[in-house]
Amino acid sequence: MAVKNGKEPALKRLSRLIAELGSLSKTEKLELFTERLERIRSGRDEPEIKPLELYLDVVESIRDNSKDGEVYGSLLEKAIGLYDELFVLGEETPGLEEKAMIFRALVVEDAILAKGLYDSLLFSSFHDKENYIVLVREIMPKKYAHDIFLKIKKHALDVREFLLDDIAYLMHLIRVAERLSVTGTIGGEAVLEEELLKLRRTNGLYDIDPLRLAQAEKNVSEAAAIVECGREMLQLLERRSGNVEKLAEEAENRAQEARRLTEVFLEGKTKNAKAELEAAVKEYKESQKKTVFMEKELFLKQMFSDAEADLNRYRSEAKVILATAAAELNGLRREADQVIRRVENAAADDEKVRTILERSRNDEELMVLIERLNSLKGKVPEAELRKTEPAAVQKAGVQEEGTERAAAQKAGVQEEGTEEPAVVREETTGEKPAASSYGSGVKTLRPIPAVNPLLDWNVPFQDRFALVMKEKERRMERGELFHAMFDDVITAVMENVNPYLIGPSGCGKTFMVKQVGELLGLDCTDIGYINEEYDILGYVTAGGTYNESNFYRLYKYGGIVFCDELDNGNSKATVKLNSFLTNQKNSYYHFPGGERVERHPNFRVIAAGNTDGSGADTNYSTREKIEESVLQRMIPIYMDYDNRVEEQILKDYPDWFEFGCAFRKATDEWEKACGIPAQGIFTTRDAYRIRQYLENSSFSDEKIMNYEFVQTKEAEYLGFLQEKLAGFISESSGDYALYRLFVKLAEAIREKGKRV
Repeated sequence: MAVKNGKEPALKRLSRLIAELGSLSKTEKLELFTERLERIRSGRDEPEIKPLELYLDVVESIRDNSKDGEVYGSLLEKAIGLYDELFVLGEETPGLEEKAMIFRALVVEDAILAKGLYDSLLFSSFHDKENYIVLVREIMPKKYAHDIFLKIKKHALDVREFLLDDIAYLMHLIRVAERLSVTGTIGGEAVLEEELLKLRRTNGLYDIDPLRLAQAEKNVSEAAAIVECGREMLQLLERRSGNVEKLAEEAENRAQEARRLTEVFLEGKTKNAKAELEAAVKEYKESQKKTVFMEKELFLKQMFSDAEADLNRYRSEAKVILATAAAELNGLRREADQVIRRVENAAADDEKVRTILERSRNDEELMVLIERLNSLKGKVPEAELRKTEPAAVQKAGVQEEGTERAAAQKAGVQEEGTEEPAVVREETTGEKPAASSYGSGVKTLRPIPAVNPLLDWNVPFQDRFALVMKEKERRMERGELFHAMFDDVITAVMENVNPYLIGPSGCGKTFMVKQVGELLGLDCTDIGYINEEYDILGYVTAGGTYNESNFYRLYKYGGIVFCDELDNGNSKATVKLNSFLTNQKNSYYHFPGGERVERHPNFRVIAAGNTDGSGADTNYSTREKIEESVLQRMIPIYMDYDNRVEEQILKDYPDWFEFGCAFRKATDEWEKACGIPAQGIFTTRDAYRIRQYLENSSFSDEKIMNYEFVQTKEAEYLGFLQEKLAGFISESSGDYALYRLFVKLAEAIREKGKRV
């Protein structure tokens, strides 16, 4: 038997234990218990449980799990009784190690005896005593564990006669304990009666009244009559079938003879036709060889002759062109040098000329802006176009010091290296420049941009929308992909409502928002989920400086605020959005530090989440419930995976695209069958990763299948997917090889019970 404290001698442990018990409050039963230990230490008595180390383990377990010293003696007697029951021959008992493990679990390790969860009748009802320990361990952590144990003890004796198999007996009691833990102290008796009734019926014991019994006997009599009638009909059918078999046998003999004669005839015809065909093919090959050789020789001679003539002509023409170009180039160089010298001399003599040259460089940037806005003539009112004239731009020519896009904002174009939007943003107006960094003591001025023509309500919506769709078509011709819901989302943004994009992870929500910003020519900033109010408002430091938030900048100067994973933020802080979602004209807000900021006409809010705002579900277990007042100020737009986008991504790998679509259909079937969202589905983000692996040859097909479609999935789920994929993929399809690879990896997990 194992020793609990093998490093400490047994007698030393016993002395320490006696000393600890002596420090407790004196009672008659505790003193008797202590004297009992004293007699064992002095050698006057032998311990009832041997060896002594095990005896001490039992006593220490009783002390650790029972606060009342009055019950130490009675618990020890129960432990001794259990020991005598298990170890009939003491240390010579067969199966000593196995029984010692059971004894230690009941008394020492799990302290089942001290916790009042041991019953000798229930214990003896198990053939394998370890099953009793398994049962009690299932009950111990439950609420009302002691009450559940008492009900299980009574129920076990009622149902043992129906459950002879020990494992079935154990599993039944565990299931009943689970039901009792749910119902609690109320309704427990009803659960036990229901389970007992089920077992009785399973074993053929029913409570039937006389009327039902009489009806059953009548039904049996009628069934017997029907069976007798059926027997007679069967005999008649057997006689008739004998005649049919004879006729069928005769027909079969005749068919075999006809088949033999036909085969002999066709075999002779086939041999003759084969010989004739071989002779004709041989003759045709010989004639074609002669024709081809003759035509090949004539063709090569003609081709080389034509090529040589063309080459000579091209050489002559090239010499003439080179000579002419050299002469013209020399003349241009001389004229250019003369012009440059005259201009430099004139500029050196005239201060006004130098000033005009410097200003002309700035005017070139303004002309770029005017030429691009000319595309809106006839669509945008003249009053709006006047805002882009050079004079108005020069009046508001104050730029924000230190910003990365200062030059682009002054000229109305984007940064170098970014794609040009459909309508260039107008970053300057004739209005008075506004101050930022409110309360900092040092105010950096930046002009308030004009309203974006695509968002100007003075222009008819259909005219503005037509311009956006024209730019979208241009991008699609260049190969850019757009989600099926893109038109609805950009319409909501142009109509100044707040779209809430609801869709699973990886379906393209973030990418779509970026595209909306590009087509409308608006800055788009992802502020993530909102955890605190200062994520929206910013804050004032201890020194009185206002630290601006991205939300403040976009609210004041215009742009799209993208609140990604809105359902993953702090619901209390998210309510602060209500102040900015009304979308009324001339709205304003007092930000921290006291600045009154007017809502810019170009300001928009787009939110996204994986749930509809009602709270967590199986796949997104940490999501918060969004306040109803916030949802009422948004328009929900549901987004799913768009097969057209994924087909374009994997256009060079059609087998992977077809397998991904079939895999997604299989996961949809799981959701229908189980009523819960499927895990590990095929997403647009997965399609991009797969294409990257294949283009770079970084992962093999087997590793891509394992990492993207197999790993992290349970064996039962993989078995379901494998069965459904078999119905969606045929052996003749291109993705059948990928299906076999999936089956191989899934079977390995299902056989081993672990991920590979």
